[in-house]
Amino acid sequence: MTDTQKKQIKSWMITLGALLLMHIYFIAVDGTSWVPKMNDSGNLGNRFFQWILQGDLFTEWITPYSYPFFNLVTVVSTVAVLIAAVSYIFSSIFSKN
Repeated sequence: MTDTQKKQIKSWMITLGALLLMHIYFIAVDGTSWVPKMNDSGNLGNRFFQWILQGDLFTEWITPYSYPFFNLVTVVSTVAVLIAAVSYIFSSIFSKN
């Protein structure tokens, strides 16, 4: 195993470990008073963010947690990891090594 492969494996282990810790935190605080408070200042960005969170996607379809913000973070992080994985696979296949 080369140094590059060891670094890539270490990078993936750190990423997956961070996701695991994030989900452990979400499981621990979901449904308690420890959930973060959302800013309700009423500005345009906040209204758009609340519109996304209160939509059917994060309140009815994708609901591993009762708090919609946790559902949004779960979806965004999962999509980011999937994109990184596909990019890594394609770079491994088409590299000139």
